[in-house]
Amino acid sequence: MAIDRPLEFGAKATKAASAKEWADLARQAEDLGFVSLQIDDHFGSQLAPMPAAMAAAAATTKIKVGPLVAGNDFRNPVVTAKESATIDLLCDGRFVLGIGAGWLKGDYEIAGITQHDASTRIARLDEAIDIFRGIWSAEPFSFSGEHYSVAETTGYPKPAADIPILVGGGGRQILSLAARKADIVGVNPKIVGRSINPRSMATAAADVVDEKVGWIKEAAGDRYGQLKLQLQVFVTVVTEDPMPVAEKLAPAFGLPPEVVLAAPYFQIGPLSKIEENILELRDRWDISYIAFQGDATQAVAPLVSKLAGK
Repeated sequence: MAIDRPLEFGAKATKAASAKEWADLARQAEDLGFVSLQIDDHFGSQLAPMPAAMAAAAATTKIKVGPLVAGNDFRNPVVTAKESATIDLLCDGRFVLGIGAGWLKGDYEIAGITQHDASTRIARLDEAIDIFRGIWSAEPFSFSGEHYSVAETTGYPKPAADIPILVGGGGRQILSLAARKADIVGVNPKIVGRSINPRSMATAAADVVDEKVGWIKEAAGDRYGQLKLQLQVFVTVVTEDPMPVAEKLAPAFGLPPEVVLAAPYFQIGPLSKIEENILELRDRWDISYIAFQGDATQAVAPLVSKLAGK
């Protein structure tokens, strides 16, 4: 079953030196036709995603906002549910909750939190999603699981609209969870060794993406047609001579230049080639929601204007 969805484009942002700079970034993304502005969640120089999302929403009128993605391990799910509903209410239904199991070893070290194995982290995320949806529902809700318990609550405030949940990952277990319970599935490289390294980036190759989408289809079953598949582009370079760029990037990612040029997470070449690649994302993998890093938003704006909604 293929997913016939119109193309959408998201913008990523991580930091700003002032309220004006952040508001300008959000308005620029909206003016350029991006459907969302989403924020990383790490303990480096990034802004904190929840307040940054609210500030972006306050500066705009249409664009969706939210983390891409928030680390579940660093937040109690009841708090995440309440914050999400509050932002959604205050921005008239424009919040998207991107949520992940947590992966970066350094974040856990900074926070002083034990980083358990992937299966445990994913099991916690599984329960957290049930808690989010229960607290946002109209009925009183309680929960008792292996990792979390919630006493009966009415869960105020209620969101202005149904909050879409985005879960991304690169391994079979997390993608299967996303396929079963999320609204948007982010198709990512698999994190190996709890960091971005050549072994992780080896899972960015096009033939590996074929396998990932197969896992999603298998786990989703009949609900596959309801899902939206998303991909985050890590590097975008508009150029008429892509090979030297790929050769320069290749050592950092531990990939041959030819693999860099073919992997969907790298968009390197003239705009006409990037346009072909975007259309292939949907034709080959049903991926209709593409997120670009903030430094690429102006460069790809002509494609966003041409392809969004098509």
